[in-house]
Amino acid sequence: MPADPRRGGHPGEQRRSSAPPAASARDGRRTGSSATSRRIEPAAGPRVHGAVAVLGVFLVTLLAAGLDSFLGSGLGLVTVVALTASTVVAALVTRRRDLLTVVVAPPLVYVLVAVVNVALAPAATLSLPSLATLLVRGFPAMGVATGAAVVVALFRLASRR
Repeated sequence: MPADPRRGGHPGEQRRSSAPPAASARDGRRTGSSATSRRIEPAAGPRVHGAVAVLGVFLVTLLAAGLDSFLGSGLGLVTVVALTASTVVAALVTRRRDLLTVVVAPPLVYVLVAVVNVALAPAATLSLPSLATLLVRGFPAMGVATGAAVVVALFRLASRR
C-alpha cells in the first residue's frame, strides 16, 4: 500500500495537504473555512495571572506614593492617578478568570501603600488615628480605581460573548 502524504505515522493522524487549494478542490475535497473544524482561539497577546497584576499595581502605586510624599504631604493626586491607571492596565492584561482579583485589589493596595508610607515617613507615626485619616481621605481614590476596574472587567466579559 503506497504511503499517503496526508497521513502521519500514527493511525488516525491526519496532516494538512501542502498542495495549493485548487489541487485540493480537484480531488473532491472541500476548501475554505468549512473544510476545517472551527476552534476557539485564545485571546491575542499574553495574559497575566491576577496575583502578578496586583503586585504590579502595588509597586506602581508605591512608587507614586513615594513621589507624592516627596513632593507634598502624604498621598495625593499622583497616587490616585497611579492607582487608577495601573488598575485599569492590570484589568486589561489579566486573564479573564482572574479579573475579580484585580477588581477587589485597589482598596487593599491603597491600605498597604498607606501603611508603608506612614511607616517610612520620618515625621509620621504609625497609629490607628493616622491610618484612619489616610483611609478616609483615600476613600475616593479607592472608589475611583475600583469603579474603573469594574468598568474594564465588565467590558472584557461582555466583549467575550
